[in-house]
Amino acid sequence: MYSYDDRLRAVKLYIQYGRSAADAIRELGYPSRKNLRRWYRIYVETGDLPERSRPKSKYSIAQKQRAVEYYFTHGRCLARTSEALGYPCVATLRAWIDALHPGTRPRLTGKATGAPFSPEEKRQAVIELCSRQGGAATRSA
Repeated sequence: MYSYDDRLRAVKLYIQYGRSAADAIRELGYPSRKNLRRWYRIYVETGDLPERSRPKSKYSIAQKQRAVEYYFTHGRCLARTSEALGYPCVATLRAWIDALHPGTRPRLTGKATGAPFSPEEKRQAVIELCSRQGGAATRSA
């Protein structure tokens, strides 16, 4: 995306060149005609450009709350909730749950049961693996 200064520079150059998008783009190397005209229209309507454009949310707050509520009342299954409502994807639903009810979703921490090996034990295991005589199925006890 372009910074505020880059967009403002492009609009002012566009105005200076008599609203010739081709000349402004040729000199700057950016943006597209469509973006330049959109920035110009916003500049004329408001007198300035927004510091930062914020994308509109695809879903309303009510839709988000409905999805999260469905998740909690129907077995806490992300895939089932997404399939039943027809929106959103599992990753988006997970983010909504974490935002609206932090700490309520179970966190998987792995299934490692043994103590971790020391660096020396790991090094020794690699040496044994590389220096063995037989195949992987052959194991000396």
